[in-house]
Amino acid sequence: MQTAQLLVGLDVGGTKTAVLLADANGNALAEATIPTYTATPEALLGTISRAVRTVLAEVRATPRQIRSIGLGVPGLVDPATGIVQLAVNLNLQRYPLGPAVAARFKTPAFLENDVRTAAVGAFAYVQQTEPVQSLAYVSIGTGVAAGVILNGRLHRGHNGMAGEIGHMIVEPGGARCNCGQYGCLETIVAGPAIVRQLIAAAPELQNTVRHAGDVYEAAGQGHAAAQAVVQRVSQHLSRAMQWLVMMYDVEKIVIGGGVTRSGEAFMNPIRHELAQMCQESPLAAALLGEAKLHLMPPEYNPGLWGAVRLAVGGNR
Repeated sequence: MQTAQLLVGLDVGGTKTAVLLADANGNALAEATIPTYTATPEALLGTISRAVRTVLAEVRATPRQIRSIGLGVPGLVDPATGIVQLAVNLNLQRYPLGPAVAARFKTPAFLENDVRTAAVGAFAYVQQTEPVQSLAYVSIGTGVAAGVILNGRLHRGHNGMAGEIGHMIVEPGGARCNCGQYGCLETIVAGPAIVRQLIAAAPELQNTVRHAGDVYEAAGQGHAAAQAVVQRVSQHLSRAMQWLVMMYDVEKIVIGGGVTRSGEAFMNPIRHELAQMCQESPLAAALLGEAKLHLMPPEYNPGLWGAVRLAVGGNR
């Protein structure tokens, strides 16, 4: 194996860190996931080091063979400097994570917000079969956010916050959001919010409903309260898709994240809501056809593949 030809992509989360090792052509060589330790910046660096060394060991490679590293990190980051301005889940504030990783491995390291990184990965995935130049990747999990690709490049916005639809207020006076506002989209359609709404409507389920997937399963079994929650979630998500199309005029909306693992049980109610929009509006019919939506397959991790793309300077 030639010197300095390996690419490393990392998806750094508050509870786990995933890593992908690829060759210079972007072919996967090894992948691993380990727990994230966030007590101190040094602990987080230790996590990243262990993750990288784990995949290197699988192919009997050394850090000297790494050409560059890409990192997707939750929170507010500055890609130009590699500084994490604020990442609550990682216990970081104004910390130069990119330079620290680069110094530890003596190789270039590129940093980006995790959802924006996943958008890069989603773009690479869709382009395998369709020559699109724009899309919005919507991540629905513990939180809700979108990453936007325009003209083949990642669109960050002035503060690097383009696509933060989870904190758009959709229900003034609604539930309090972690951001401090009330009635954000995230308080209705994120995984914990979906569970919270069903337990509020059906307290007898509090010991059996732990994840959003449980809510979709209950809805499929005919539980009326669960069906009402799913309908509410789907209405708000379909409107969010419409916002993204109207704001950015993207060719595709790609949907991923933990909540989407319910598959068609998750997608069909959204398709139904969008179909109703299209029946009511010729404009919606022209812009929101069924081909507009794409569900990310669960076996493909867009965050990891996006981080590998960052490692080679893609969409920078």
